[in-house]
Amino acid sequence: MDEVRLAAEERVALGKKVKALRRSGVTPIHVYGSGGPSLSLQSDTYDLVHALGVVGQTSPMTVQVGGDEHFVMVQHVQRHPVSERLLHVDLLRVSRTQRIHASVPLHFEGEASGARAAGATLSEDLHELEVEALPTDIPHSITVDLSALSEPDSVVHAGDLALPAGVTMVTDPGAYVARIIVHAAVAEEEEEAAEEAAPEADAGTEETSTPEAEASSE
Repeated sequence: MDEVRLAAEERVALGKKVKALRRSGVTPIHVYGSGGPSLSLQSDTYDLVHALGVVGQTSPMTVQVGGDEHFVMVQHVQRHPVSERLLHVDLLRVSRTQRIHASVPLHFEGEASGARAAGATLSEDLHELEVEALPTDIPHSITVDLSALSEPDSVVHAGDLALPAGVTMVTDPGAYVARIIVHAAVAEEEEEAAEEAAPEADAGTEETSTPEAEASSE
């Protein structure tokens, strides 16, 4: 992927003036972290939305302010709680040559045929994988092939996932990513049904006393 570049400029609108800034099609952004001072900036909202759509929160981009460039990754995106309109973006400086930790979303594909069994359901236990890599090597997502879950007791562990070159897993390799769960209630019902179908054991008969038997014994 070609490196994403975002033009920005120093922000002078503060406090209540920021609302007017947003209405004019400009969004405030904040660049901070090692390698430079904390910067209050602003960028064209359309260009910022486009850049965020490309890099997400796993890929780096370059913010250009005049003749200065800042290599950053998205740290936090603030949106309006109702309209989801973009309000503010925090960008963290990173080094091109230093490995960093990142949370990469998991993308589930394929069909888990093991979930077709009676009482069985598919459980997606993990939705992000913690990895370590250079900023430019971090993938947008990691694919989970659900077709591997073909039996009621099938499990996909984090260690089963294929990672791109240069990417190291931080998540426990034994962590459940996806699995087929057979609900206990269904298992109990099947056990009870099996017990009912089996012939009952002969419990024996109790001896009873009758008048005739008592008379013959005298």
